[in-house]
Amino acid sequence: MTMITCSECGRAISDRAAACIGCGAPLGSHSQINLAPAPSTGLPPTRRQIRWRLVLATLMLISGVIAAHQAAHLTHLAQLTRSAATALILVGLVWLLITLVQRLSPRD
Repeated sequence: MTMITCSECGRAISDRAAACIGCGAPLGSHSQINLAPAPSTGLPPTRRQIRWRLVLATLMLISGVIAAHQAAHLTHLAQLTRSAATALILVGLVWLLITLVQRLSPRD
Protein backbone atom coordinates (compact mmCIF):
# COMPACT_ATOMS: atom_id res chain seq x y z
CA MET A 1 0.00 0.00 0.00
CA THR A 2 1.42 3.32 -1.08
CA MET A 3 0.42 6.71 0.23
CA ILE A 4 -0.42 9.30 -2.40
CA THR A 5 -1.52 12.91 -2.21
CA CYS A 6 -5.07 13.96 -3.10
CA SER A 7 -5.04 16.33 -6.06
CA GLU A 8 -7.96 18.32 -4.59
CA CYS A 9 -7.12 18.83 -0.91
CA GLY A 10 -3.52 17.61 -0.59
CA ARG A 11 -4.28 15.01 2.10
CA ALA A 12 -2.21 11.79 2.22
CA ILE A 13 -4.38 8.80 1.30
CA SER A 14 -3.97 5.17 0.25
CA ASP A 15 -3.54 4.42 -3.43
CA ARG A 16 -6.19 1.70 -3.04
CA ALA A 17 -8.89 4.12 -1.90
CA ALA A 18 -11.69 4.86 -4.35
CA ALA A 19 -12.09 8.43 -3.06
CA CYS A 20 -10.29 10.84 -0.75
CA ILE A 21 -11.38 10.49 2.87
CA GLY A 22 -10.87 14.22 3.42
CA CYS A 23 -12.78 15.83 0.56
CA GLY A 24 -14.46 12.90 -1.21
CA ALA A 25 -12.76 13.54 -4.54
CA PRO A 26 -12.70 10.38 -6.68
CA LEU A 27 -9.28 8.85 -7.34
CA GLY A 28 -8.18 7.37 -10.63
CA SER A 29 -9.88 7.42 -13.98
CA HIS A 30 -12.71 5.06 -12.96
CA SER A 31 -14.81 7.83 -11.45
CA GLN A 32 -18.58 7.32 -11.34
CA ILE A 33 -19.21 11.07 -11.49
CA ASN A 34 -20.37 12.43 -14.84
CA LEU A 35 -19.48 16.10 -15.09
CA ALA A 36 -21.00 16.65 -18.52
CA PRO A 37 -24.23 18.68 -18.40
CA ALA A 38 -27.35 16.72 -19.29
CA PRO A 39 -29.32 18.09 -22.22
CA SER A 40 -32.70 19.57 -21.39
CA THR A 41 -35.61 17.36 -22.31
CA GLY A 42 -38.36 19.90 -21.71
CA LEU A 43 -39.65 22.48 -24.11
CA PRO A 44 -38.93 26.14 -23.36
CA PRO A 45 -41.90 28.11 -22.02
CA THR A 46 -44.06 29.84 -24.61
CA ARG A 47 -44.59 33.60 -24.64
CA ARG A 48 -48.07 33.12 -23.19
CA GLN A 49 -46.74 31.03 -20.31
CA ILE A 50 -44.06 33.61 -19.58
CA ARG A 51 -46.65 36.40 -19.67
CA TRP A 52 -48.88 34.55 -17.16
CA ARG A 53 -45.91 33.87 -14.92
CA LEU A 54 -45.01 37.56 -14.98
CA VAL A 55 -48.58 38.53 -14.10
CA LEU A 56 -48.82 36.00 -11.25
CA ALA A 57 -45.39 36.89 -9.85
CA THR A 58 -46.26 40.61 -9.94
CA LEU A 59 -49.59 39.95 -8.19
CA MET A 60 -47.82 37.92 -5.52
CA LEU A 61 -45.28 40.69 -4.99
CA ILE A 62 -48.01 43.35 -4.75
CA SER A 63 -50.04 41.16 -2.37
CA GLY A 64 -46.99 40.87 -0.12
CA VAL A 65 -46.48 44.63 -0.08
CA ILE A 66 -50.16 45.20 0.75
CA ALA A 67 -50.05 42.57 3.50
CA ALA A 68 -46.91 44.17 4.94
CA HIS A 69 -48.63 47.56 4.95
CA GLN A 70 -51.68 46.08 6.70
CA ALA A 71 -49.48 44.29 9.23
CA ALA A 72 -48.08 47.64 10.32
CA HIS A 73 -51.56 48.64 11.53
CA LEU A 74 -52.44 45.35 13.25
CA THR A 75 -51.59 44.39 16.78
CA HIS A 76 -53.31 41.00 16.79
CA LEU A 77 -51.33 38.37 14.81
CA ALA A 78 -48.91 41.06 13.62
CA GLN A 79 -45.88 38.74 13.63
CA LEU A 80 -47.68 36.08 11.60
CA THR A 81 -48.92 38.66 9.11
CA ARG A 82 -45.44 40.17 8.75
CA SER A 83 -43.93 36.74 8.18
CA ALA A 84 -46.52 35.87 5.54
CA ALA A 85 -46.03 39.24 3.86
CA THR A 86 -42.27 38.76 3.80
CA ALA A 87 -42.67 35.29 2.29
CA LEU A 88 -45.02 36.64 -0.39
CA ILE A 89 -42.63 39.44 -1.25
CA LEU A 90 -39.59 37.16 -1.47
CA VAL A 91 -41.29 34.42 -3.47
CA GLY A 92 -42.91 36.96 -5.79
CA LEU A 93 -39.62 38.77 -6.35
CA VAL A 94 -37.65 35.59 -7.03
CA TRP A 95 -40.36 34.27 -9.33
CA LEU A 96 -40.45 37.58 -11.17
CA LEU A 97 -36.68 37.60 -11.64
CA ILE A 98 -36.59 34.00 -12.89
CA THR A 99 -39.38 34.71 -15.36
CA LEU A 100 -37.65 37.85 -16.61
CA VAL A 101 -34.45 35.88 -17.18
CA GLN A 102 -36.43 33.25 -19.10
CA ARG A 103 -38.05 35.96 -21.17
CA LEU A 104 -34.77 37.66 -21.99
CA SER A 105 -32.81 34.46 -22.74
CA PRO A 106 -32.42 33.61 -26.42
CA ARG A 107 -34.44 30.72 -27.74
CA ASP A 108 -32.68 27.94 -29.61
